[in-house]
Amino acid sequence: MNQTRNDTKTSETCRCKTTEGFAEAGNLRLNGAHVSTTQRHRSAPFTQPKIFLGHIPKGWRGTQKTIEHVQALIRAGAKDFYVRQKAIDILLEKQVKPKDYLAEIKALFEWVQQHVRYTKDTVQVEVLHSARRMLELRAGDCDDMAILLGAMLEAIGHPVRLVLSGPNPLRQDLFSHIYLEVFHKGRWIPLDATMPYPMGWAPSTMVKKIIAITRRSNMMAEDMELQGIDGVGAVPDWLRGLLRTVRTEAVQPKDTRIKSLWDLLRQRQLLRRSPWLTTVLRRIWNRGLSARPHPRTARRIKQRLRRWGILPPISAIAAAHRPAGMRPVTRAPVQTVRPVTLKPVASLRPATMQPVRPVQMKPAGTKAVRK
Repeated sequence: MNQTRNDTKTSETCRCKTTEGFAEAGNLRLNGAHVSTTQRHRSAPFTQPKIFLGHIPKGWRGTQKTIEHVQALIRAGAKDFYVRQKAIDILLEKQVKPKDYLAEIKALFEWVQQHVRYTKDTVQVEVLHSARRMLELRAGDCDDMAILLGAMLEAIGHPVRLVLSGPNPLRQDLFSHIYLEVFHKGRWIPLDATMPYPMGWAPSTMVKKIIAITRRSNMMAEDMELQGIDGVGAVPDWLRGLLRTVRTEAVQPKDTRIKSLWDLLRQRQLLRRSPWLTTVLRRIWNRGLSARPHPRTARRIKQRLRRWGILPPISAIAAAHRPAGMRPVTRAPVQTVRPVTLKPVASLRPATMQPVRPVQMKPAGTKAVRK
């Protein structure tokens, strides 16, 4: 199967439909002139799309490969000025008040839902479009909508993650649909723009898998554990991604991140200090890891890397993510306790015991006879 990127894609056939609509938002008449409310700046001149073709393996490995492209396109789109500008224009058109973050999410979600037509991919080709290209094309399937909506949300400061869903509980590695979840006030809100349902609705499927997107680490505990004192970038992105993949997903053979970790440990002369880690890295490099979570392996790898100073210690992580203005907790001085002498309250006299006279019991069944 071919893969197109820039225009690239993931997952399998998705039977979703959404509201069609290509009409641009209305204009305002101000002093006799028309002022557009949704596009204050024109887009960059149209250029011929750059198409990248590649082979997608079958099964979970193929899904994982295309998911990596989706993540890369979301991150790239979030840094695109035109994508950010378009998101801001939508908020201005909807008259969303500043700092009303839930209304911002709702406005962008409904815009994608109403202005992007659900259209299937080319026959036997997995196609993924960049966020900028989606704003020009205004058509795509579930993963294209996830790329556009995810890029616009992250461009204005709302972290997102991907959710894969599948219909068959006996095939835990078979997925047919993808949608977003956005983080807001301590919870993740589902956003499925391919269906005509409000924000918060999610398809009820038997199989689901959550895919995190590498971002600043104040939202997810797994990312917080891998950040150092210097904030984002203290630990390489490829190392954070590798540990997260080992913990929750599958690793393909000949993964370049394994080689990067091997070279890092060899440069610091640390390979001989852990025969177990050397064996694990060789096995993953040659065979890969199966498509199931490996939390114990990831935990043991992190323990060794933290012991060698490659990952920050837990105390440094807690100090780095302490809220601003919060003073560190200091131990109160412990004072020695002086012993207290106890004085007798009163003297107790032993009580005299009186003997108890035995009582003669009459046998049962006998009656008293009067004389």
